[in-house]
Amino acid sequence: MSRLLPLLLSCACAGSLLDHSGVLPGGGTPACEATCTTTVTGATALCVGDTCTYECHDGQLKSGSGCNKATALSAGASHTCAMVAGEARCWGANDQGQLGRPGVSSFVPVQAAVTGSVTAIAAGSLHTCAIADGDVWCWGDNTFGQLGLGTVGGNSATPQKVPNFSGASTLAGGGSHTCAVSATEMRCWGRNNHGQIGNGASSAEPPRSDPTPVVGIGVPLSVAAGDAHTCAVATSGVFCWGNNEAGQLGINQSGGWHSTPTLINDSTLNGASFVGLGANHSCAGGVSTTLYCWGANGVFQVDSSGQDQKSPRQTSLSARAVVAGTGHTCAIASDESLKCWGLNQSGQLGIANAGQDAVDVGLNGVQAVAAGSKHTCAVANGVTLCWGLNDRGQLGADPASTASLSTARPSTVSGR
Repeated sequence: MSRLLPLLLSCACAGSLLDHSGVLPGGGTPACEATCTTTVTGATALCVGDTCTYECHDGQLKSGSGCNKATALSAGASHTCAMVAGEARCWGANDQGQLGRPGVSSFVPVQAAVTGSVTAIAAGSLHTCAIADGDVWCWGDNTFGQLGLGTVGGNSATPQKVPNFSGASTLAGGGSHTCAVSATEMRCWGRNNHGQIGNGASSAEPPRSDPTPVVGIGVPLSVAAGDAHTCAVATSGVFCWGNNEAGQLGINQSGGWHSTPTLINDSTLNGASFVGLGANHSCAGGVSTTLYCWGANGVFQVDSSGQDQKSPRQTSLSARAVVAGTGHTCAIASDESLKCWGLNQSGQLGIANAGQDAVDVGLNGVQAVAAGSKHTCAVANGVTLCWGLNDRGQLGADPASTASLSTARPSTVSGR
């Protein structure tokens, strides 16, 4: 999930995006073209300047071991990250180093130099974190201490290990805060102006740059972070905390904020096993239960009423997973199709014309999905696809190669 950020265009065309080699993609030297070959399965040789490399096909992404399927996705405001064969690969905007390496924005997925085998990845608005061998690594914007390094301000384009927290298994990235869960506790860090850290503060606090224990939640099964609120599924139900201006905490009231995890006292959420949060709305469901959503609803991201909802509202879906962006929501249905609803001004619903109800994106075999501010990505039958706004290369496609900076058609992410 991510908060809404203004468009940051450096020129009228988007052709200023470079690939991972720091040169405009394509166009090798004659010497390279004459000798470049590859033995990588599912790839063809590719020259970028003098460098002989390869390009993966059929929706596979590059990794150190060749061409592989992405197994997890997460999206920030204008960047996207995937977990590929134990590596973190990111593409899109890089003005804060959120791709995990120095340089300009890149529509080509680049590797974030995380030490160890990556088992989870989470993108916040302008930062990214990953778990590798139980350690949490973060990079990108650190204005509010969301990298968990004990400092506030600046950014890091190089992944940094979060100190004093180990054994992590689950991650969530919000607008300017981060949360992680281990076998014994849940901790959050970053901005805490609305109590989104969940430490029980009695008033708005300065940022918490160190992993801070979340009170009264134990070890949740699932966690998600919005712009300034957080929700988790615990053994005793679904809890939410942080900003509640649009009723996104689901506690049948709106306004104010809560710094202590608050149980949503609604039996309809019994059996919930996962949560997904947008900027100011929330959803929860389970593999054997109906999906429910609540919170901001001005663009029908909750239901077709168009009115903010202070308590869970039933959708027509039985879902396996749910994600949300600034004003849209997408869920993997029980039959592994993908349904999306809400704001569609950039084609983020995966269909050109959409009304107020959920639409079928037209994919099957969907194993993973991620929603950014105004874009969406999914892994379907092993193919990584993205659609929506592409002003920063967040779709994994060269903006200069398309007639507009957005597309409603799911397109394969670059295998370069």
